[in-house]
Amino acid sequence: MLASSVLTLPWVPSPSDGVPSPTLDTQLETEEIISKVLTAHMSSFSPPTLDKAQHLNFLTRIIRDPLSVHYTGLDASRPWLMYWAIHSLALFGADLDLPAKRRVVDTLAKCQNPDGGFGGGPGQLSHLAPSYAAVLALSYVGEDGFKMINRRGMYNFFLKLKQPDGSFIMHIGGEVDVRGCYCALTVATLLNILTPALALKTSSFIASCQTYEGGLASSSHPFASSSPHAALAPPLGEAHGGYAFCAAATYSMLRAFDSPTSPANNTSSSSKSGKEKELDLGALTRWATSMQAMPIEGGGFRGRTNKLVDGCYSWWGGGLFGVLGGLLDEEAGADVGELYDRSALQEYILLVAQSPTGGLRDKPGKPADAYHTCYNLSGLSSSQHRPTQSPALVDKLRKEFKSPFAARLVVEGEPEIEVVSDEGESAAQVERRMREVWARSIGWEDGEKLIVGNAEDNEMVSTHPIFNLTRGAARVAMEYFYQQSQ
Repeated sequence: MLASSVLTLPWVPSPSDGVPSPTLDTQLETEEIISKVLTAHMSSFSPPTLDKAQHLNFLTRIIRDPLSVHYTGLDASRPWLMYWAIHSLALFGADLDLPAKRRVVDTLAKCQNPDGGFGGGPGQLSHLAPSYAAVLALSYVGEDGFKMINRRGMYNFFLKLKQPDGSFIMHIGGEVDVRGCYCALTVATLLNILTPALALKTSSFIASCQTYEGGLASSSHPFASSSPHAALAPPLGEAHGGYAFCAAATYSMLRAFDSPTSPANNTSSSSKSGKEKELDLGALTRWATSMQAMPIEGGGFRGRTNKLVDGCYSWWGGGLFGVLGGLLDEEAGADVGELYDRSALQEYILLVAQSPTGGLRDKPGKPADAYHTCYNLSGLSSSQHRPTQSPALVDKLRKEFKSPFAARLVVEGEPEIEVVSDEGESAAQVERRMREVWARSIGWEDGEKLIVGNAEDNEMVSTHPIFNLTRGAARVAMEYFYQQSQ
């Protein structure tokens, strides 16, 4: 067993100031439950093992069988259910068969509205969250899935949601949420519709959501962009793992426009971005590392200060370090190294988060579900492979990029992909921007591999640190929409 294992480090309960409270009681109860699970494992003398067969059966039932009445509350999350299950299967290296892929396309076609966005179900309003989930689910289908997406409609839908301060509302008439920035710009990046207009001021909005702790909140006070106080807009709410991941990943995607080293930073977006604030990466790193739980809690992550550990933050908290590593490496000009305890996180997922009947869960005592299965497994993949953005690979991809405006041999049956651009954007600017977004998105490699337990049993497929698609699926989708197929 590794020397840094949660099984061998001291199990120290949370300190108490002698004042009883329900919050402290629940924390201590959680520590007791998890420590009992860890103790039972130690007495078995067996290595931590991922029960792939049980989890594959759990996921297959979600895809294949009619859902029970307990899923009624997720009626507006149908694209999410598909994404959670399909992505989890892909992390195991499993692919959908052709009839299943057709069902995915047929189902999501009923969720796509005339305005280009996707609703949570047939007849439901277009919303950024199910639009993200639908596009990612379709990325596992391939060309038949790509063809059904209304890219121009989606782009126009995003423009309607874009706000003067750089944020996005979740739907027409809806609320501002930093997760909306992530959903919109992830889809825009994959579909090759990330233009300067969509990028405008979003980096500054992201930075305005950073709290005194260093993490990020859901939004900031919506001062008018013309206000002299716009740069001082304070964050709304407390720092949260889900918001922090979405904010940092969005900030990373926008480096194609904002980074001083980006060849695209002279586009109209950069010169008119109104970028007034920078994300404090040091403060974010300090906060993010403090979210990893103690050995007595299994080494997983919590989403907020003084909250309970939860398996879904294996991705929102643990996966954040892939994004942070890329940003910090670019800032430092070198690999900054390990930022969290990867082996401890894997032990939480393998020893604490697995349900004996299949699927993964928040913590012992909670039922397994598709959401927690997806994000536990995504966190497991990230912690095993340590994704790193490679400057050499990014530069190679820039050089090999095929211009969308160059004369090329027309192959019968090959799709024609419309080039989406802003008004006044020259062909040279469009090509430079597309090249940079493509190269930075694809230019990730696995770092030093670390797998707790038997690699044959426990190793997952590598997931993309920004999009949370397998890196292979992300590349296939972007090759299609950027017309970079070999």
